[in-house]
Amino acid sequence: MRSTGYKGSWLAVSVPLPALFPESPNFSIDYPLLFVVVTLVLIGLVLIYASTYHLGFRYLKWQFLRALFGLGVLWFGTKIRVQRLGQKKVRLVLLLSTVGLMVVTLISGAETGVVRRQLGIFQPQEFAKFALIIYLAGYFSSLMEKDPQPGFVDSVVKPGAAVAVVVVLTLLQPAVGTSVLIGLSSLAVFILAGVRWRYLLIPILTGIVLTTGVILALPIIRNTRYKYIPERWDRFIAGDRYHQTQALIALGSGGPIGRGLGEGRQKYYFLPKLHKDFIFCALGEEFGFAGCLFVMLLYALFFLRALKISENTTTEFGKLLSAGIGVMITLYSLVHIAVSLSIIPTTGQPLPFISYGGSALVANLLAAGLILNISRYRRSVVSGQWSAVRGYRF
Repeated sequence: MRSTGYKGSWLAVSVPLPALFPESPNFSIDYPLLFVVVTLVLIGLVLIYASTYHLGFRYLKWQFLRALFGLGVLWFGTKIRVQRLGQKKVRLVLLLSTVGLMVVTLISGAETGVVRRQLGIFQPQEFAKFALIIYLAGYFSSLMEKDPQPGFVDSVVKPGAAVAVVVVLTLLQPAVGTSVLIGLSSLAVFILAGVRWRYLLIPILTGIVLTTGVILALPIIRNTRYKYIPERWDRFIAGDRYHQTQALIALGSGGPIGRGLGEGRQKYYFLPKLHKDFIFCALGEEFGFAGCLFVMLLYALFFLRALKISENTTTEFGKLLSAGIGVMITLYSLVHIAVSLSIIPTTGQPLPFISYGGSALVANLLAAGLILNISRYRRSVVSGQWSAVRGYRF
C-alpha cells in the first residue's frame, strides 16, 4: 500500500497503486464523445458541399479525403500508449519538432493571405498548439510527483518559457488571433494544474500590459507587416464591417429552420471564404437557428465530456491533457461563432471539425483521439472512493 494523496489535498486515501494507475485500459472509449466528433465532421462535409458545389466537387473531394485520413489518425490516437506522451523525452521531442517546423515555415513557408503559416500542404502551428498542451500536462504531472510545493520558477517561469516560444513564433507569422488562443488555452492548463493565483497574477498582468501596449502602438505598426491589425480594427470600430454585415445577412436570412440545403445565397461571392472562416454562417443560412443551436450544443457536449473524462481518469497527466484539449477546441469554436455574430473583428479562425482545411482537421481529430484514449483509463470500483485532487495549489 502507498498513499496517493498530495500534500495539502482535501482527500488522501491509501489504495493499491495498480488500481489507480492500470497499465492497460480498463474501459471502452467514451462513445458519446466519439459520436459528437464524427457528427461534427459529417456536418462539415455537408456544409462544405453546400457552400462550394457551384465550383465543382474539388472542395468536397479533398475534404472527404482529409476527413478519412483524419478519422484514421483519430483511431491511431486511441491506440497509442497515451501516458508515454507525458514522459520528459517524448514531450520534449514533440514540442521541439513542431517548434522547429514553425521556424522553417517562417523562413521558407508560403503565405496564406497575410500570414506565413504554410509549409507545403502542412501548417505546423496546428500541431504545435496541441504539442504544447501535451508538454504542459506532462510537465505539471511530473512536477506534482517531485515537489509538493514548487516555487514561482518551477511552476510559472519554466513552463511559461515554452508557452512564450510558441506564442512568439505564432505572432511572427503573424497570426495574432491564434497566438491569443494558444495563450489562453495554456493559461487554463496552469489553472487546472493548481498553480497559485499569486504566481499567475504576474504573467496575467504582463499579458494585460503587453496587450495595452499593442493597442497604443497601432499607429506605429501601420507601415509594417502587421498593418492588417489596425486596419481591421479601424473598420470594425467605424462600422465598416463588410464581412460581418454579410455574415449577419446570412444568419438572419436563414430564419428558424433555414433556406434548405444548397439554397444559400452568400456562397455566390457575397461572403468570401464562406467554407472556411465563416462556415457557421453557411450553417445558419441553410439550416437556420435550429441548425446553429444543434451545432453549439454539440460543442457544449464535447466540452462537458472532455471535462468529465478529465475528472474520472486515473492520472494527473490524463486529467490535464483531456481538459486542456477540451478548452482549446472549445475556445476556437467560440471565437469562430463570435466573429460570425459580429461580436469581435475577423480573426480567420476555423470552426473545429467543420471548416474546410487539412491541418486543422487532422490535428483536431488527433487531439480528440487522445481524449478518447484517456477515457479508457477510469477509476475502477476498488478505487471508486479516490477522487482526482481538487483544490490543490502549488
